[in-house]
This record gives sequence, structure tokens and C-alpha cells, in this order.
Amino acid sequence: MERRLPPQYAGWQEHEGAMRRLSTPELIAEVQDGPPDRRLAALSVIDLGAVDPAIVRDWIRTLPDAEANELAGAMPVLAAEGTCSDDARWAELAREGYAARRLPTFLVVLMAALEAMEARGCASAATEWETTADWLGDLYDRLAAEGDEEALGDLGLFVFENYLDRPAIFDAFCGIIVRHERFAREVSANPSLYLARLPEELQRRALLEAEAAGGLSFEVSWRNLREG
Repeated sequence: MERRLPPQYAGWQEHEGAMRRLSTPELIAEVQDGPPDRRLAALSVIDLGAVDPAIVRDWIRTLPDAEANELAGAMPVLAAEGTCSDDARWAELAREGYAARRLPTFLVVLMAALEAMEARGCASAATEWETTADWLGDLYDRLAAEGDEEALGDLGLFVFENYLDRPAIFDAFCGIIVRHERFAREVSANPSLYLARLPEELQRRALLEAEAAGGLSFEVSWRNLREG
């Protein structure tokens, strides 16, 4: 299904062939100064690994949403020739991107970068998971204070529903339960959404934390999990 984009991007795919013949500096110039359709086409083919990280950070802050989404998708987190330091770089930029723009694509890229580090056997993978877990806890607190329900839903859908089997992410999840009664009630009312694939020990821990934080009683939430 073709993406729905604002009218100013109509026909952007028609520029892709020409963009592939441009050098990286020329593509950077297109993104910096070109019209919207050409900017999007340039982002669709550019090798971000060859772009100064300072420029990428500027684009994260300033590009319109459609282009920022394309930028996130252009991060080569699964490149076979990538290295552990490359993956760590993309993880950092993806965290910055989501914090700044709150576009779910950045979360998808972040988690893909962390998985890539695991797959490569990177010694720094555990540290990156810990860094991301700390970031998630702080981010959730900020989003909750701002009442950004859409972004909170993104964290649930793209992170907590899929990555609680990573110890650092599970610890961050439990910390959020403890600090946010509303989330504690959500987890205890529908525990299978988050906990169904976890070992029983972790399921019990999360639901006991939820009970203590103002959620449903452990007996009720445990029954909800078993019946879910």
C-alpha cells in the first residue's frame, strides 16, 4: 500500500533514478535546499553512513514529518557490512529522533539496531540495552506528565509488547509500573498484552508490582492473564 503523503510530495518516486546517480554531497544539497518531492527522493536513496552525524541530527530536528520518517527508514541498521559501532550510532540517533519527533519509525529503527548488535555478538550490546532502558523510563515519565497518549501507546506497541524478554527492558517496565498507577491498572487489567510470552517468575513479579502500585489485586490480574 502506497503511503499517504501531503500533496507537495506528489511524484517523488519519479526522481529516484536520477537521485541514485548523484554523489553524497549532491544528495545532501538536495535535502538541504531542494523542493519537497526531491528532498524525499534524496532521502530514499542516500547512504546515511556517509553523512556527518551533525547533519543527520539537524535533519532530525528540522525536516517535516514525512521526510523525518524517510530519514529514520534510511538508517542502515541491518546492513550486512555494518559494525557494532555503526549499530550503536544508529541506536543513539534513533533515541534522539524519537525523543525529538515522536515518530514511531524511530522506535522501530532503535529496536532493530539493538537486535542487530545482539546478532553480531557485540560486546556493547548489553550496555546499549541498559542505556535504552534508562531512556525509556525517563521518556515515559515525561510523556505521561505531558499527557501524550499517542506516544505512550507507541512505547507499548513497539517496545513493551515485544521486548520484555530483555532484562533491562523488563526492569524499566516494572519501574514504570511502580511510578504510574494508571499503567499499573492497565497492565493488571490486560496482562496478556505484555506478559503472555514471559516466564512465570517474571509474570508474577510484574503483577505483584502492579498490585502494589494501585492496580488490580494479584489474584484478579493472574486470573486475567491465565484467561487472556
